[in-house]
Amino acid sequence: MAKYSYSAPPSAKEKKKDDNNDDFVQERMPLCVGICVLLAIVFVLSRTGDDVITKGKQQQQQQQQKNANIRSVSSAAPVPPSAYATITPATSAIPATTTTTTGTTTTTASYTSYNAAYATQNPIPETTTTTYSAAAAAGYATQNPIPQQQQTTTSTYNVAAGYATQNPVLQQQQQKQTTTQVYPTIPEQQPNYMTGTTTTTTTTKPDCDCPTPPTTTNDNDLMAQLRAKALAATTPHIIECSAAERGESQAACHLPASDRYAALEQKGATLWMTGCSGAGKTTIATALEERLVKHYGKHVYRLDGDNLRTGLNRDLGFSSSDRAESVRRTGELATLFSDAGVITLVGLISPYRADRDAVRKRHEEQGIPFYEVFLDVPVDELKKRDPKGQYAKVESGELKHFTCIDDPYEEPLQPEVTLKTHELTIEQSANILFRTLERDGILMGAPKVTPPGLPNPDGDEIVDLHVPPELQAERYAEAETLPKVLITDIDLNWLQTIGEGWASPLKGFMREGTLLETLHFNSILVDPFNLTANQGRLERSTDFNNFPNHPPPTRVSMSLPITLSCTSYTKDAIEGHSAVTLVTQMGQMVAILRNPEVYHNRKEEIVTRMYGVIDPGHPYIENIYKGGPYLIGGEVELLDRIRYNDGLDQWRKTAKELMAEFQQKGADTVYAFQTRNPTHAGHAYLMRSAGEDLRKQGYQKPVLWLSPLGGWTKSDDVPLDVRVKQHEQVLEAGLTHPGGLDPETTVMAIWPAPMVYAGPTEVQFHAKSRRSAGASYFVVGRDPAGMKGSALAEASPDDDLYDGNHGRYVLQNSPGIGNMQMLSFVKVMYDVTDNVMKVPDASRPDDFISISGTKMRLLARNGATPCSPTNIPTDLVQANCIPSGFMVPRGWDGVVEYYKHASESERWIPWSRPLLPAPAHERTVSEGRFGGTSFR
Repeated sequence: MAKYSYSAPPSAKEKKKDDNNDDFVQERMPLCVGICVLLAIVFVLSRTGDDVITKGKQQQQQQQQKNANIRSVSSAAPVPPSAYATITPATSAIPATTTTTTGTTTTTASYTSYNAAYATQNPIPETTTTTYSAAAAAGYATQNPIPQQQQTTTSTYNVAAGYATQNPVLQQQQQKQTTTQVYPTIPEQQPNYMTGTTTTTTTTKPDCDCPTPPTTTNDNDLMAQLRAKALAATTPHIIECSAAERGESQAACHLPASDRYAALEQKGATLWMTGCSGAGKTTIATALEERLVKHYGKHVYRLDGDNLRTGLNRDLGFSSSDRAESVRRTGELATLFSDAGVITLVGLISPYRADRDAVRKRHEEQGIPFYEVFLDVPVDELKKRDPKGQYAKVESGELKHFTCIDDPYEEPLQPEVTLKTHELTIEQSANILFRTLERDGILMGAPKVTPPGLPNPDGDEIVDLHVPPELQAERYAEAETLPKVLITDIDLNWLQTIGEGWASPLKGFMREGTLLETLHFNSILVDPFNLTANQGRLERSTDFNNFPNHPPPTRVSMSLPITLSCTSYTKDAIEGHSAVTLVTQMGQMVAILRNPEVYHNRKEEIVTRMYGVIDPGHPYIENIYKGGPYLIGGEVELLDRIRYNDGLDQWRKTAKELMAEFQQKGADTVYAFQTRNPTHAGHAYLMRSAGEDLRKQGYQKPVLWLSPLGGWTKSDDVPLDVRVKQHEQVLEAGLTHPGGLDPETTVMAIWPAPMVYAGPTEVQFHAKSRRSAGASYFVVGRDPAGMKGSALAEASPDDDLYDGNHGRYVLQNSPGIGNMQMLSFVKVMYDVTDNVMKVPDASRPDDFISISGTKMRLLARNGATPCSPTNIPTDLVQANCIPSGFMVPRGWDGVVEYYKHASESERWIPWSRPLLPAPAHERTVSEGRFGGTSFR
């Protein structure tokens, strides 16, 4: 027993114990006094409602005076459960005051005691006031004599009876001493105790300004009303910090979304998967989640009815109001997750359109991507699947009110994605969702700067360094005044590559620090969104003494050094100048290079790191050693479009122009096929097959980019104009020939960079530069960018410098390559039974013949003509014929023409070199090509 509780006088032992604890009492006495003071304050505050209570009593008395025929009958008899159930439903507590009218007589009865057993199970205040008919009161009083002892405590009920019984907490609150809120809910029809007839009851509401009482006795409906009332009373715009205003975005209180997404390398988004039970929401969401997390390292979380109902939605049932609340809560949770950069996969039946639209609206208000994914499956198919056995229970009548059967499901009107999962595999369905996220840039953290379906360039910026037309005159005037730097035709190829955006994020020739990263890592670090205060680092002079506190966060592919060499004379001429003019061998001013950084050209380091082989006779290695002792780094501005005037400029397009053409064709992905040889039916087969494979992955319109090499090539390669004109015939033939390509789904554009024949190192640049113009896939063959060693090669004279499989392997695993995907060549042969190039059938090997590149060139030199379609010899060289299905006929004619006259070098355009008229007097007569040995 507590020390200060009221009890019997203490024993001697207890008294002695108390005496010994006097010090303890005195020590604790201030605390007790404080508690008493606090209780007094609470009591005073609790009496602040007395005026309201008094007013309520007065209103009740006035109402009673208006009923002149009222007689009050008091009874102290206990109310048994059976009688109580007769007066009011068993689920209701006895109301405070009710008025029952029978004819013209109104009777008021007051009970002051109850059956003990019933009162124990149903605690009710000792005294209450109930009004009912006089006859009923008299009959009931006769059967229940008033006990001699009765309680006198008076309490007034102030909440609807039915609601109080179903909500014990509120029932306890009812038992306050006084109140003015009287909400009787006795049924309109009540039995008459004496006659067994039904008596009509009229409810009298006190004349006061009282809150609206609950209108139902159903738990779910009552909770729904309370939730709706609470939500209506809560402001939807809470100020989170001083930097934000009421009713406006609270983004100022959070880390900027652009910074968060850039750091996470993904954007937040919600995929709301809706459909009937068994449609596959959880199955498909799980497959997509696994792919995004495991294969791409993305932050993803899946929310569905099962994992939500174990916690957040644990208190909700399946009524329409509870379903609506489940959707609302889940929508709010998904909004928060997605705002945090998480790709949120929601799988809820969510049958009502208005509820889903409300979730969409919340996402739109927050600027968060929202995808409604409708799993459209016929009910008959769902009954066959029935993974949880629920449809069987519905059929047997065991389960009622089942959505899509006897409860409604409102189909989405305009979902972002519709999946007919009964017609698709799980993988195909997940692929469609994956491609949707990929198309819209959700899987990258940077803003989407390219058309839908196309990847961002490295550095997440489209690079186009052409001077705007309105500034050209001003820049040309400036260029005239600057020191001049002479560049070679190979340098011009690299300048075009940089200026047109093929080497993004480069905006000029490499500075020394960028060159070192390229040579040692085949990649460079960038910070396009200034997350670590390193934005624009590639455009700053190299500093070997000071390093940033935090390295740049993003690594992008850059495997080839793109440098500009100069002589000692040029170095001395440009030192101290903030800009120089780049001039071609034809005397054209083509660009301004700003803030030049001049450093040593360490040729041996560049060659050994770049090639990994020793071959002094390698044609591009020779070119490097011919360069000057210094390199110039700096950003460039192209004064005008670089044109070569060789009849092929129509096929030279900038990276930005190519993206626009892909978009015009409706591409949802692009795959690039690089060529440095004429295209035959085997190439066409591989390109068409790649497109079919991409369609199987969920793409609707993959577009092929036929990408012939346009820059410098070695002397024995097929000339650029021969290849381009042969490609034109391939496109013209279309699908009428096995060697043709569909012009509706194919774009041809010359790639401007020089070929450096660096094998695995170079193929990485081939792939990344195609991505800069919109390609997501790159077709890779055997020994890409390789060549045979020269007679001076240390290890491989007159043999392949690189293993044929190394290029593809290195490319697939290279740093900074990102999500660029590789499509490998497969071996194809000519099928003599149908004159089509295809993968050979092992069951009939005699029907396939091999036509290698070496054999093709030999046949072309010999002027081979088409073989008989029905009699193709095994030895094509001996028969000197070419199968009719090997290459489009007019394309073959062009190849034969070239090999017959290959020695006439000035007849062909070997690579992109500017052809300009000689700067001579108008009366001067000339012949031959200016810049060639035939010019006179």
